[in-house]
Amino acid sequence: MEAVLDAEGALAWLHERLTPSTDVWEHVVTEVVPGGFSAYVRVFHAWTVEEDPGLRRTWREMAEAAGAYYHGELAGGPLRQEMLTPPVGDQWETTEGEADPVTRRGLADVLMGATAAGQGIYFSYELSRAVFDEETLVWKSSLAALEAVRSQTGEEYAGPEHWWPEDRSWVVGCDWDLCSTYIACSEELADQLVRSNLVEALRVAPTARVDDGSDSINTSS
Repeated sequence: MEAVLDAEGALAWLHERLTPSTDVWEHVVTEVVPGGFSAYVRVFHAWTVEEDPGLRRTWREMAEAAGAYYHGELAGGPLRQEMLTPPVGDQWETTEGEADPVTRRGLADVLMGATAAGQGIYFSYELSRAVFDEETLVWKSSLAALEAVRSQTGEEYAGPEHWWPEDRSWVVGCDWDLCSTYIACSEELADQLVRSNLVEALRVAPTARVDDGSDSINTSS
């Protein structure tokens, strides 16, 4: 694992292909991961209960329990009633800014099988570093070293915010307040992610919204 000396240079291509944010309230997939890919996937962060970390629910399960339609732009609002009624008396919650550990490991496993051997993987920390008035940090390592990268960076930094292989065949992204991770990739990898039992994933359009107001199908009270 090594820190990339020219972090801004390593991120230049990514910044060029991200859609600029023009609205405070509405944000789309290509503001999180770059445009120009064949397919886009949303990987949901699992729901857990702080009192009992062993309890886990998928977004599909939460939607079914709440009577909400399960789809790629499903937001947490329509699940509110179910969020407040877990069996142990606390509250269902999902991680923001980074996937929960089980989802993160599952995603890395799927990507490992879809990435050419021997490639270095870039892991970047930008906004989470800026919050502490610190410079952007980019690591280069392997997918197997994801948790080591997180440990070396420090638990106070959510992320990595973006990760991608040297051939840029896919890009993983998660913003600081998002409860899902997004992947820009090939059609083949998108199919693998959606079919995998290691992550909960759905295809989304590059123009799909990712903000709290994204869900135009379900209504929340």
